[in-house]
Amino acid sequence: MYVFAEVDAYLQLLSYTDVYKTKERTEREQAVFTAYEKLTSYYDDIYLTPKVIGLQTVYMIEGEQDDHALFKRQGVKSMQVEDLSFSYDITQQISPDVVQIIAREQAKEAEAKPSGARVGRLI
Repeated sequence: MYVFAEVDAYLQLLSYTDVYKTKERTEREQAVFTAYEKLTSYYDDIYLTPKVIGLQTVYMIEGEQDDHALFKRQGVKSMQVEDLSFSYDITQQISPDVVQIIAREQAKEAEAKPSGARVGRLI
């Protein structure tokens, strides 16, 4: 489980998180909880540090701001508005930064674990 105060403190210190900082405390708590819930659908709790939860929170808030998250949830793969064209990866619900951080941690764990193979003699 996460501690809201730790996630909030991380995001308050981080630059370029005004989309989060300008929200009321209740809205920030809801956003952090929603990000945590999304992450628990994909990763074990052991990987969900305040940094990971914070980055996912900002990713989700930014996605909601311009309705991009809505289009992705509805399965829109591409669309065109006037001279702009958008293509969505509807499978990308987790922040690419978060995916990289967790993948790096998982790789470290895999290297540290013994293989389990043993050498023995048959008589």
